[in-house]
Amino acid sequence: MINIMNEYTTYTKRILNNYMKYILDKYYDKGIVNNYIDKYIEVRYSNYLDESTAKDTLTKKISKGLMDVTASLEKSLPESKIDKIKTIERVFKYVHSLDSLYILESQNKTIENISIIRSELLKEEDEGFSSTFDKMLKEDIKRKKEFLDSFLSDTFSLTKTRLNKSSNLLRVKIKDNIKFPELYSDVAIDKARHKDSINEDIVTIGYVLTTVEIINNILSNNFNTTYFLPLPKSIFSKTTKRARLLSIIDNEYILEHVNLVITFDTFKLYKSTIIELLHNGYLFTIALDDSFNYCSENLEYLEIFTNIFMLKDKYYYKDMLKNGKLGKRIIIVDEVE
Repeated sequence: MINIMNEYTTYTKRILNNYMKYILDKYYDKGIVNNYIDKYIEVRYSNYLDESTAKDTLTKKISKGLMDVTASLEKSLPESKIDKIKTIERVFKYVHSLDSLYILESQNKTIENISIIRSELLKEEDEGFSSTFDKMLKEDIKRKKEFLDSFLSDTFSLTKTRLNKSSNLLRVKIKDNIKFPELYSDVAIDKARHKDSINEDIVTIGYVLTTVEIINNILSNNFNTTYFLPLPKSIFSKTTKRARLLSIIDNEYILEHVNLVITFDTFKLYKSTIIELLHNGYLFTIALDDSFNYCSENLEYLEIFTNIFMLKDKYYYKDMLKNGKLGKRIIIVDEVE
């Protein structure tokens, strides 16, 4: 399966390199430029920088990240490269304005500012620069939008249930608009939808749609929403199909916004596989179905999970909420399967 975020960031890196090559002309240095691109992508799509503070905006984090690159390059490269490094950093401060899915008014000012820097650098005016660069930008924005929109479907959509008051935790189900012939009864249609292979394929589509939504969130500077996606028990016995499904979300910028929901019964059957996936960076939420027995051994297992789905009518409800290690991880839901 295609990893949409990997493709998107790879394309973004390529077009940023093209921009730098066009802007800097003979002063372009691929090695230096790539250092700035890598840091920009890392901070822009994660909203994270080690030395940032809670008050720092994304723009501030990106600026700090670029300054870190400059400091590192000035130490590692010859003094003859210093002016080139500073020039590239100066241009790169405007990259965030160019990296979007829509044409923004601020981009005209950005192109104007870049044009001034370029004229100072090359010691000459280029009357065609702004119009050519504007055309490049609009074409790339269109391609990125078309790429993401190509994964959307009229047949399938996401239904999302808020799991907290602030609405940043969303439990996802995949809704289909498949039209069955009238000769099929509602019972037959429901059985078809819940057949393992069909359910797995529908879940796969849900992972794709969720990934696109997460990318759109990130591009809109929304880094706070977490999606709870089902991971069917049936797929654990199908190594290749499971690997294809998980490859859709196997990207650090996507994984931090996804929790995979499994039942306790699934965990008991495929414990070693799930623990391995946890070690590989996947986050799991465990849903306490009827197979869960309230005992010290099972409570220890629950400690490895980020969140716990639980029904309110269970006999262990109050004890679980009072548990110092687990209480804050519990999310009360209407259904666990």
